[in-house]
Amino acid sequence: QRKNRISMSFEIKIVSKNGLEFESEVDSVTLPAKDGYITVLRSHASLITSLNAGTITARFSGQKEKNIEIMGGFSEIKDNKLTVLID
Repeated sequence: QRKNRISMSFEIKIVSKNGLEFESEVDSVTLPAKDGYITVLRSHASLITSLNAGTITARFSGQKEKNIEIMGGFSEIKDNKLTVLID
């Protein structure tokens, strides 16, 4: 018998001047925000923030991670969608 699992994932898109760099459903994302690293989960409050140079860490179910080095940019979190514009 299968248990109903409430989805804890949300959508992330990372876009550079060259186009779409990464797109996926993730469980959490850690971003190098201007005032320090922040972690985004599903149902996060809407937020626009500038990003410093550093590492974006996307986490998936099953303990998998993807690290993306950036030189800075901006992020917008809204309606369970995270859009990251990178330099």
